[in-house]
Amino acid sequence: MQYDLIINGAGPAGLMAAAGAADAGLRVLLLEKFEDISIVRRACCQQFVMDENYEHENIELEPGRIVFPSNGFEVAYAGPLHPITETRFVSASGRTVRFRYADGRPVAVKFDKGRLLAGLLERCLRSGVEYRSGTLATAAVDHGDHVYVHGVHDGRAVKFTAAKLLAADGVNSRTLASLGMNAQRTHFATALCIIYALEGVTGFDPAVMQWHMGMAYGSYAPVILDPSLHGGVADLVVMGSEQQRPEQIFEAFTRTGPAAGRFASARVTGRTACTVKAYTSLPVPWRGNVLAIGDAAAYVEVEVQGALMCGYHAARAVADELLGQGGFERYAAWWRKSFEFNSPEALRVAQGYALVPTYTDEEIDYLFALLEGSPLDGAYGQYKAPRLLWDAIARHSAKIAAGRPGLLEKFSRNAQMTLADTFAHAQKGYV
Repeated sequence: MQYDLIINGAGPAGLMAAAGAADAGLRVLLLEKFEDISIVRRACCQQFVMDENYEHENIELEPGRIVFPSNGFEVAYAGPLHPITETRFVSASGRTVRFRYADGRPVAVKFDKGRLLAGLLERCLRSGVEYRSGTLATAAVDHGDHVYVHGVHDGRAVKFTAAKLLAADGVNSRTLASLGMNAQRTHFATALCIIYALEGVTGFDPAVMQWHMGMAYGSYAPVILDPSLHGGVADLVVMGSEQQRPEQIFEAFTRTGPAAGRFASARVTGRTACTVKAYTSLPVPWRGNVLAIGDAAAYVEVEVQGALMCGYHAARAVADELLGQGGFERYAAWWRKSFEFNSPEALRVAQGYALVPTYTDEEIDYLFALLEGSPLDGAYGQYKAPRLLWDAIARHSAKIAAGRPGLLEKFSRNAQMTLADTFAHAQKGYV
């Protein structure tokens, strides 16, 4: 058998796992479909989320390194950083809910993902990882005592053999699909995303991220105006579907929506795109000789810092598994504990970001007006902000009951919605 471990995907999870496994003395083959991973081709916001205890970790950004104190490792990074100090939810009429830390520390920090990946790849090569770029893994077969990975390189079929396989090929994992590991997962929707890089946006604050929520903005999903790594350039994140194309949402948002005036002189300087299949997460992310890590096993995404943690723990899991010490099961226990999408709280998250079309623009205006005068705690990630939002709204229940009893009843009905219901409502444009 040629390898102890094959890893499909040289993203942050795959690279971190490859380096750790090689450092542990394993023979590692790392496969990557792109030739140059330092060029980020897919839509990716590229930030470290600084929410407190995000993914059970509070990362520390120090000169030349990213420290994960709870998980017990660090990653070299000497590239540029750009802090974001506030998140805002903005309704159709401009009512605004603010999330920020009282001491002004960042809620997120932008970074250069391509530079981070290039540094991790250098570490892998120094550790003895065999790296094959430009290789598309098309299928995997688990034979019980070994794994085959089939692929294509330079137009020719290739096949590799190893004792273990890590599927680190992202949210649209070919590896898991070929092995049938997605069969028990619920597929909610397929989202189309485009991130437009814009210069000349009027009133753009490079320290603030804004979520625009309301059908007046032309989208069922929030349209996000996000600072890029380069402070003067804004990233407009547009999420759509086959029925509601992101290009159409972009045109409506920038030309006729409530925020259109800010884009009268804006110029598109670049764009990236991706297609994302939203599945339920894999609570048991392994089967036989195969372990799924990072976005491949997630409900949508784990963010870069989560992917690095997955890679770190996966390397240790493989080494233990090869010794018959139950490494995959221990990884699964860590996985279930560390990521919030594995808990029932994920429903509140979905409902928080699915205010549209579950609530009308007028209802969102009303709710945001209740919270407008008092900033909430710092939040950037997709889990903390909805919790804070709904908890703050609940503190106004008496006022809502007196003035808008029908809205309070709507809260109760929507609390019974499943995650699948939330997606179904968004796809139908239900209000």
